[in-house]
Amino acid sequence: MSTPRIHTIDLQFQSVPGIVAAFLVEGPEGLVLIESGPGSTLPALLAGIAATGHDPAAVRDVLVTHIHLDHAGAAGWWAQQGATIHVHPLGARHLVDPSRLMDSARQVYGDALDALWGDMLPAPADRVREVSDGEVITAGGLAFTALDTPGHARHHHCYALGGTVFTGDVAGVRLQGCDYLSVTSAPPQFDPVAYEASIDRLLALAPERLFLTHFGEVDDPRPHLEEYRRTVDLASRFVQDRLREGFDGDSLRIAYQAFQMELAFQSNLPPEDWQRYQRANSTDMGADGIRLYWEKQGR
Repeated sequence: MSTPRIHTIDLQFQSVPGIVAAFLVEGPEGLVLIESGPGSTLPALLAGIAATGHDPAAVRDVLVTHIHLDHAGAAGWWAQQGATIHVHPLGARHLVDPSRLMDSARQVYGDALDALWGDMLPAPADRVREVSDGEVITAGGLAFTALDTPGHARHHHCYALGGTVFTGDVAGVRLQGCDYLSVTSAPPQFDPVAYEASIDRLLALAPERLFLTHFGEVDDPRPHLEEYRRTVDLASRFVQDRLREGFDGDSLRIAYQAFQMELAFQSNLPPEDWQRYQRANSTDMGADGIRLYWEKQGR
């Protein structure tokens, strides 16, 4: 079988290019969408699919890596159009009834929620398919293998298609043309031990390429994953050390941002790209997620 064509669709989140992606995979028997993006970017997603020469109505299967709004916020809309949504068992109920998820998000984002993320529509239960670790999903005439990969979230899957892996958030944020790696550690489920085990699992697969939701194709998987494993540990230990020194939440956010800015500077990240990284994965949220983990561990 020839290698399926994969389109990286830029969702232009908050009108910023290159920070949130979805992926359209052309199979011999149809189209498969990896990630739905948030509800706020649905028009950009539909336009992006149309720009590939395909009718969005031809998408019958959507695989979401996890249920955070930037990855699955529009999943319910696709389900209401008749597509099957494939998701980790721990995330399925929140697609069927997203009210609890949206209430939690509103506590974080307040009045900005709607503009940032849009609406998350409930998915009909019969259009949501729970996928177990190692299960093969046949969609579009292709075989995707679900890989349980916690660390960023307990309900996280990567999807392997031959030598290609769609990594969601467990391989970090690396914007196109940049070397800086940003750790996806938003609360409440960051776990560095599980995270590093998940990265090791991906390394053991020896993939030929990765597709990051934030953002796009990575054609050097091994050095990327090895560096990211070190980066996760470095960030985790930094926060643990600051907590031991008595930093409160606000001070920790400031210190963590300075720490990450230094890493970005060392990687020669252009200053204008720092703001794009912050839009994709804010250091404040990252600091909060790591802090929460260590507080639960008693530091």
